[in-house]
Amino acid sequence: WLGDCLTAEYPVAGGTVQDFRFGRVFSSDGVTVPVAGAIGGVYQGTGGPAGALGYPVTEERGAAAGRGRYNHFRNGAIYWTPEHGARPVRGAIFEEWKRQGWEGGPLGYPVLDEARTPDGRGVVQGFEIGAMYWSEQTGAHAVQGMIMDKYGQLGYEGGALGYPTSSEQVVKDNGRVADFENGRIYWSQPTGAWPVRGKVLDAWAAEGAENGRLGYPVGDEFP
Repeated sequence: WLGDCLTAEYPVAGGTVQDFRFGRVFSSDGVTVPVAGAIGGVYQGTGGPAGALGYPVTEERGAAAGRGRYNHFRNGAIYWTPEHGARPVRGAIFEEWKRQGWEGGPLGYPVLDEARTPDGRGVVQGFEIGAMYWSEQTGAHAVQGMIMDKYGQLGYEGGALGYPTSSEQVVKDNGRVADFENGRIYWSQPTGAWPVRGKVLDAWAAEGAENGRLGYPVGDEFP
């Protein structure tokens, strides 16, 4: 399926490569793997083996969720779906996405490439059901669903809450909470998603937070 051979084998950044009609075969440290199609095009766009992803470590495979394809590389992966095309995921964002269950986890497939945040402090990558943020100070954490919607209304990482410092966690009555540099956003089925921060958060926490007599927040802070 790679078609006819177009070049002899040639050296590239710690290994060797050979070009074929419909893709390339990469070899390094005893691992020899083809990369082709849309995934191959994106891989070359990231710099190939000399880029951020490094050499491939698996051939292209069908994703466990059943509607995509992927190649894994030394420093990340490229996932392809018909809806979103081929998207690289790498570094700390890749490791946290992996920990959460890859495309079968809460975020689903990547839908955008990693991008610098406007304040220059970190990076963000969009997924089907939310986004993954990373900064040197806070690490990599996911924000998703209605908590993501509220976070967006507040200005994302440039708003009052800053960057996420935890991924979403399950709390009382199957509610959810995500921690941020300057507060939290809580969600529950009856109440929706609302932020709590500053001295109000301190006082509410002293009352037991959602487990105390006040229960979940039902609105935004106001003067």
